[in-house]
Amino acid sequence: MSNQGERGGKRTAFYATGARVTRRCSCDDECFGDGPVCMRGVVGECIEQHRAHCAAGQHSRSTAHMPEVPDYWDVFASISRAKMQLLQAKWNEAGGTGQLCGAWQVRNKRSDRQFRATAHNLAIELGRTSDMIDGWHGTAEQNLYSIAQDGFDTGRRCGQVYGAGEYFAKDPKVSISYAKGGAFMFLCKLLLGAEDTDHTWVNDMKYYVVKQRKQYVQALPVYLVQFQYSCGEVAGWLSQVTSVPQAQDEGTLQYRQRGGQSACEARRDAGMEAASTTQLWVGWLAPQLAQASDDAIHDDVCGFLHGLQISEVIPERNGARIGAHVLLTEPLTKAAFDKVASRRYQGRFRISVDDGQSQNPRCAGKACPRLTGPSGYCRGWNLAGHRAWQWSCPFEHPLDCRPTHGITFSSHEVAPRSAVYDQIETSLMQSAPFHNGQPQLIAVHRIVNPALERMYEQRRNFLTQKHGFTEEKELWHGTNCLAIPELLTHGLQPPSDTRPSENCLKSGGKGLCTTLCGTDCKHCKDPHDWAKCHMYGLGVYLADLAQKSHRYVREPERRTVASGCIGQGVGACIRGLNGELWGRVVEEQDNVWLLESGRIAKKETQGLKWQWEPALISRGVGVYIRGLQGELWGQVVAEEPTCWRLDSGRVAKKETEGLRWNWEPSAQEEADVYSMLFCRVCLGNPYLIEGNLLAPSGMHDVCWCQDPSEQLETVAEEWSNARGHDSFYVRGLNGAQRAGLGVYNSEYIVFQPFQVLPLYRVDYVLR
Repeated sequence: MSNQGERGGKRTAFYATGARVTRRCSCDDECFGDGPVCMRGVVGECIEQHRAHCAAGQHSRSTAHMPEVPDYWDVFASISRAKMQLLQAKWNEAGGTGQLCGAWQVRNKRSDRQFRATAHNLAIELGRTSDMIDGWHGTAEQNLYSIAQDGFDTGRRCGQVYGAGEYFAKDPKVSISYAKGGAFMFLCKLLLGAEDTDHTWVNDMKYYVVKQRKQYVQALPVYLVQFQYSCGEVAGWLSQVTSVPQAQDEGTLQYRQRGGQSACEARRDAGMEAASTTQLWVGWLAPQLAQASDDAIHDDVCGFLHGLQISEVIPERNGARIGAHVLLTEPLTKAAFDKVASRRYQGRFRISVDDGQSQNPRCAGKACPRLTGPSGYCRGWNLAGHRAWQWSCPFEHPLDCRPTHGITFSSHEVAPRSAVYDQIETSLMQSAPFHNGQPQLIAVHRIVNPALERMYEQRRNFLTQKHGFTEEKELWHGTNCLAIPELLTHGLQPPSDTRPSENCLKSGGKGLCTTLCGTDCKHCKDPHDWAKCHMYGLGVYLADLAQKSHRYVREPERRTVASGCIGQGVGACIRGLNGELWGRVVEEQDNVWLLESGRIAKKETQGLKWQWEPALISRGVGVYIRGLQGELWGQVVAEEPTCWRLDSGRVAKKETEGLRWNWEPSAQEEADVYSMLFCRVCLGNPYLIEGNLLAPSGMHDVCWCQDPSEQLETVAEEWSNARGHDSFYVRGLNGAQRAGLGVYNSEYIVFQPFQVLPLYRVDYVLR
């Protein structure tokens, strides 16, 4: 979608605060304090830049490296096969047809900083993280580079039919016409802010209009996609674009992390108190090994530990830093350990050599430094190391040390016919019917948890610094409905490697395959074995199809809801078989139904292209109005600014509701109400898995995102040793998979809980 000859753009910064948790600036390496950010100052353009703050807000504490407008040849970068598959799936989900010819990532640190600054300021105004949504924007090819470099120029708006702002489409087919014969359009991230104040959702046309007031930058071009063949000048330029190089500039993890530039001590309290050990941890090793293979790290560690009999070396890749877990074939005494620990790595560096055994007496009674540190999470809190010995953690993991301890979440209902409600309803219905019925949306609840929002932004920022970009996507998660309050409080946790004991009050008797407890549970001690579960590792599983996640929903809540009879005729809604809501019927003609959206539904194509939408309505078009004297006034057929127009010919003034008339109560019934979570997921740099596993249980014991190629029948893309990966994107094979070795529909697996932010609880019934 496009409405201007775009050029220029606003300059921005980032910030955010929650109801109970102070939110630090996480898009800018915490170079801002609390409070609003000056939008001009975040890119060094405020006339009072030399001061700590101005009337508009605070300025960056560091002005030495203000992001600049990217060069012409640097603003676009080619993308991995995993990202291309994700974009194709997004194109199809949004309503696009055909195969994309190509796609490029927009690389613009300046625009990203402005966008994150806007997110920060909006979060302060709203008291919660702003809703974010994807939008398509088509424009003439001569505007592509100016938009990518400078953003959307609010001074060059035109054709503002639905109010002032920048226009984006929900469906990419709409944006094709605005490409003006070209072959390209942008996929953008949109910060919605407050409805009417910051954005307008044109429900009939499926347009997003972002206002971008106060020099906010609410629209961030993320990808440029090519939807048809072109031999034009832009296509020629883009064909010469290369991939994103390994970040080398100051401010990246290499320069910020201790151990990112040279080998050094990683654990200042490293040592050994036990009589002997068979497990060691060493680090930080030479940072050049970050781009080396596991075999090279193995050889480097063996060289340092010469004289010891080594059984296994497992690298620990921590951003720009490299450590290693070492398993010895023979126990190492304390005296021998002290001699090894005193060695100089590569003859000159002092590094940490630590006792890595799970029963390390030196760690007894001490809180885990990972849990109490910046990440707020230790993967070993619920891993006993039954299969993956290196993941057991010798420290304590008290619940009161979790970053979400003592936090309560709040929620509010999302208004129907809003942009977010429409997005979720379309996504829910896209894969309908489900295996056991036709879903019918009851309500969408927006979740506000300041602690989870803060930890998600912190993790997203870390991955951005690690890769120079992050991939974010909205995904579904199905689970036991009784567990949802726990997940909304503390986040979605990767499962344990231990099975629950029937004697455990917390985890026993619930039909679970993995315990809910940590390693300190006295009852849950037996290893969790392969049982046709967790095919791609012990991570958090999510899906882009609601139908897939619904299969994991258990124990729905029994509630009283409005009857789910299917309304037909004027006032009823029609939905396309692809899940798109066509609109509400406003008039019947001989062979067609006329809809409020302006389109028509041919009666002869019912069941072939569209179907009637199950109606759960209590007010508005289609509902009856009854006077306070008991007289039925009629059924609402149209809404006007000040009144409801009825099929009887009379009107009901909105100002007299409750004084002269009331809505006719809908029929009620008892029904099972199911709930799923609709989450914002930071995939980081996802790794694409296509094809089948070599064995059904081949990846079952994977506890972190690590190279799975040895367990795969075919390798879709090479594992990046330099950057690493942060999630698995398992592409569905649509029936081509071998039984038990692949999946029909796509799924996504992450292993760090704060890469998932549960934003919406979606309630629905099955008809």
